[in-house]
This record gives sequence, structure tokens and C-alpha cells, in this order.
Amino acid sequence: MTHRPAPLPIRWWLRATGYAAITMPWRIAYYATWPPDHGLVAHEEVHLEQIERYGPWGFSARYLWWLFLHGYENHPLEIEARQRSGYR
Repeated sequence: MTHRPAPLPIRWWLRATGYAAITMPWRIAYYATWPPDHGLVAHEEVHLEQIERYGPWGFSARYLWWLFLHGYENHPLEIEARQRSGYR
């Protein structure tokens, strides 16, 4: 698994949305800090476990649907990642 700064298009999206990182099936890309904060890494690694649990398509479908239904703060996958990593 690779951790690295996000490429420019993703960095633009992260900055525009206010997110510090994004987890994809093949890597974690960071915008806010490099090297990334340990808590942020732990949070994103929980998302990697979720991707393994549901598969890339299942994770993406759940993530987008639950984001629509619950918003970011009350998103079940985000709640799990915050609880397990201790990172807000």
C-alpha cells in the first residue's frame, strides 16, 4: 500500500472539499500535510480495511449512498474510522 501526496487533480478536489486525504483501493493520497499525521494515517487505514471487507465497488456504493443519506459527520463508515483510529 502506498502513502504519498495526492496528484494535482485530486489535491484540487481535496482542497475544494476540505478533506485532508482520500483512500482509494490502491493508495492513500494526502493533501493537508506531508508526511501525514499518524492519526490521519490510522483513519485512512481503517478505510482500506473497509475496502477489503466490502470490495472496491461495494465500498464505493455504500460510501456514496450513506454520504447522501447521513452526511459526512454521521456517515457509518466515517464513524467507524473515527472510533477505531481516534482521529477526527
